[in-house]
Amino acid sequence: MRNIDGGFLAAPDQASLQRREQDVRKGKLALMLAVVGGFVALIAGYNVFVDFSPVSLVVTMLGLAAAVGGGVLTKHLTRNVRFRVHKPNAGLVGAAKLTGLLVAFFGIAALLGAIEAPGALRVVLIAGGVGTIAYVKSLHDQQWVLFELDAVGVRIERTVVPWRDVARLTIDPVGPGMTRLGAVPHNAAPLYVAVQDSELDQRHLAAAVGRFAPQGIQLAGGQSFPVN
Repeated sequence: MRNIDGGFLAAPDQASLQRREQDVRKGKLALMLAVVGGFVALIAGYNVFVDFSPVSLVVTMLGLAAAVGGGVLTKHLTRNVRFRVHKPNAGLVGAAKLTGLLVAFFGIAALLGAIEAPGALRVVLIAGGVGTIAYVKSLHDQQWVLFELDAVGVRIERTVVPWRDVARLTIDPVGPGMTRLGAVPHNAAPLYVAVQDSELDQRHLAAAVGRFAPQGIQLAGGQSFPVN
């Protein structure tokens, strides 16, 4: 096991890492489409905001369409790479963060346009905006994930257990609208996390176990434990 903040207790095997890397490559094209579309939309949107023209508006709309389409496709393909259960309202909070960043970006863009800032400074603003959005999204995903399955193993909050250390997976109802997911290692204490049913798609969970878990590891109801 390892904690994602550092401190490996058992490294995942190389074959699992290679398998995950192969799966990740499948979604890179869609992700690239989303990133390029977002970058184009930011640049064209900046021009629309500072010096409106019909061409800039059309390019902005096309960029947004590519970004949204690429994002939806990436989300679909990601199911072949990993399965995640987030904290409640993770999507809403993520959208609020993105909205705040975009408001700040266009506010600074308007200020630079008003003072007729040099082009190099505008390029820095665009590059910084894209980098900041990518960083905030990555940090958001790390902080708001409660449970994750992929080719390497199982993540329970901030602890990762490689598949070779997993004896079984458990799922138990623990209260109204709540389900507890768990991983029982061979030679360590079980790990559990309670998630809201609104955030858990049990059909996708079962499919992910069948896709990622080694043969012999099943998802089954465990004993009833109180939720801390």
